[in-house]
Amino acid sequence: MTELLMTSTIGLPASRQQADQWSLVLRAADIPSVIEFEKQSWVIKVSTIHEKKALSEIAAYMEENSNWPPSRPEKSVQLPVLTKYQPPTILMMGALIVLYVITGPWAADSNWFSQGAVSGKQILEHGQWYRLVTGLTLHADVVHLVGNVLTGGVLVHFLCRLLGHGLGWSLILASGIIGNFINILLHGNPHNSVGFSTAIFGTIGILSGYQAVSKKSAALKEILLPLAAGAGLLAFLGTGGPRTDLGAHFFGLLAGAVLGALLFFLPSQRILINKTSLQTNLFIASLALVFFCWWLAMG
Repeated sequence: MTELLMTSTIGLPASRQQADQWSLVLRAADIPSVIEFEKQSWVIKVSTIHEKKALSEIAAYMEENSNWPPSRPEKSVQLPVLTKYQPPTILMMGALIVLYVITGPWAADSNWFSQGAVSGKQILEHGQWYRLVTGLTLHADVVHLVGNVLTGGVLVHFLCRLLGHGLGWSLILASGIIGNFINILLHGNPHNSVGFSTAIFGTIGILSGYQAVSKKSAALKEILLPLAAGAGLLAFLGTGGPRTDLGAHFFGLLAGAVLGALLFFLPSQRILINKTSLQTNLFIASLALVFFCWWLAMG
């Protein structure tokens, strides 16, 4: 340790480690110094003839390292509370299973299907628009239900992770309703259908449409992946049979793609996606719409 005859205290390091750092800085500038522990704190002492230069060197060192170590960047996007704590998607898919247990499969004498199925005649001639919603919650058989709950549930989950549960479920219902409505307009009065698969294909459309527009440099696979999942779901459900409604699937997909693309151009879309209260209200409103439509159907 260097002995200094006439010394001056130039700083009070916060710790012995900081004192060692300051000492190294002074040594690099050829300024002798000593570290001492006085009155419950560490001090750096230098010769009085080096005091001014030592203070300058320490000040320069502190300014250079003022932002070190760098702080961890904060996440810019906060997932909505409903996404963090799950499980609205699980609950909604579970509700479809519970309803199927109550209603059973498609049967001509079933009050659930006679009052809630999508019926071109009842909607176009009698204005029973609520069937566009209630028909989404009914399933013809177990295969129909399982395909929608498993494959569809995964797609719905990813959409809700991207957009939030409130906005996600609002768009899913909207795509299913629009898809069913366009389908009966083209098929006319005799057409009947049931199933959540129209909304599932709407989900595929929303994912594809939103990613295609929002990601200017999106890889082709990011856009085609949801469509491939839809093809797998269609293969699982089958492409033929009296209750396989390809028209509803196609128009649900088309409606979803348009809604997903339009969402990107909504001026406040990022605020909407990240605002928890709005997400919660939209989710509750979506759920309330389903209950209201069933109340009208069975009333």
